[in-house]
Amino acid sequence: MVAKAAQPAQMAAPPTRKGKATREKLLTAAATTFGEKGYNAVRITDIVAEAGISHGLFYRHFSDKDAILLAVLERLNDDLRRTTSRAVGEADALSLERLQQRHVQFFTDYRRNRLLLRVAREAAAQQEDSGFRAIWLHIRGRFVDRTQHWLERLVASGRAPDLDDVPMVAEGLSALTEQLAYVQVGLADDDPDDRQIERLGRSCGLIWYRTISGEAG
Repeated sequence: MVAKAAQPAQMAAPPTRKGKATREKLLTAAATTFGEKGYNAVRITDIVAEAGISHGLFYRHFSDKDAILLAVLERLNDDLRRTTSRAVGEADALSLERLQQRHVQFFTDYRRNRLLLRVAREAAAQQEDSGFRAIWLHIRGRFVDRTQHWLERLVASGRAPDLDDVPMVAEGLSALTEQLAYVQVGLADDDPDDRQIERLGRSCGLIWYRTISGEAG
């Protein structure tokens, strides 16, 4: 069953240490279960069995499996934003080395959570009538917005040449990184090794740098 509202009907966790611990167990169990089984095959029974928690406790924290999947993804995307934002460009600098470092870090983090991220993308693609797609696109949009604002600052400060359509450049660069991660990491039969992650990160960073700077060499 999928959520019918535009936002998941998630109930607030009890403000107790035990309640917070229960919620963390459910989130950890959901991440494991969705990663192993995929979106369609997972039932709430699977999640509570993995967590060792009753159905009743589950519904004190989440309304359905969409709500808990979105909570897992929110936490995951918060982690991704924190780790990648450190290398976006300190002092709004445009640096090939920093862009490559940022993307190596992104692909490294994506590899660690690749099964769950693959499930999220596939769930968003098939759940047209639920709130899941809109919220997943909103989560993704945070990365695009951050890139757009960075590009605007670079152009305004003269550190990058004028770009005809900054929002679309930000969207295109973000889509490039996202698609590479999905195909080369998420859909891979096995976890890509460090050499492949480095290759992906350096190549993606180079494409970003040449697009933004206008340098062809």
